[in-house]
Amino acid sequence: MTLMRTVHILAAALLAFVTPLSAADLSKIKPWSGGKPPALILRDLDDKQHQLADYRGKLLIVNFWATWCGPCVEEMPSFERLAKRLSGEPFALLTVNFGEKPKRIKPFLEKIGVDVPVLVDPDMSVSRAWVKKGLPTTFIIDADQTIRYQVLGELAWDAPEVEAKIRELLPKG
Repeated sequence: MTLMRTVHILAAALLAFVTPLSAADLSKIKPWSGGKPPALILRDLDDKQHQLADYRGKLLIVNFWATWCGPCVEEMPSFERLAKRLSGEPFALLTVNFGEKPKRIKPFLEKIGVDVPVLVDPDMSVSRAWVKKGLPTTFIIDADQTIRYQVLGELAWDAPEVEAKIRELLPKG
């Protein structure tokens, strides 16, 4: 076998291995038909209150997660990268922690090196109103506060095809 042929075979094998890891499954982004969003009024890790109405006029992603949820942890860095790419756009990201205390959440975020807005839901009342099938669960809410899509499970939020879909939903002008 020639050196060039070996290089091509190795490159093809590497591409076959890497492509599924970097490609996002857009079929996970399901149109929402469940009606209006439930109430969401929670405090963040700095004790600042947030509610949906604060984000009117922006595309909003609301993600429900927990530190003990493996897929949640895996997708967190992709949320941060997406938010950085959309900085300056009419876009916001909120993550809602499912029932854990700030003294657990803060060190966890430091450990994984992620800095995203985290709302705390200590009694899980908000999370239970939104989440019906498990974690992670994410909602994409348009500028008029209508839920457009739901994602059940992990997604590479910074994958080019996902970012393109998000950008299509950004309010114009």
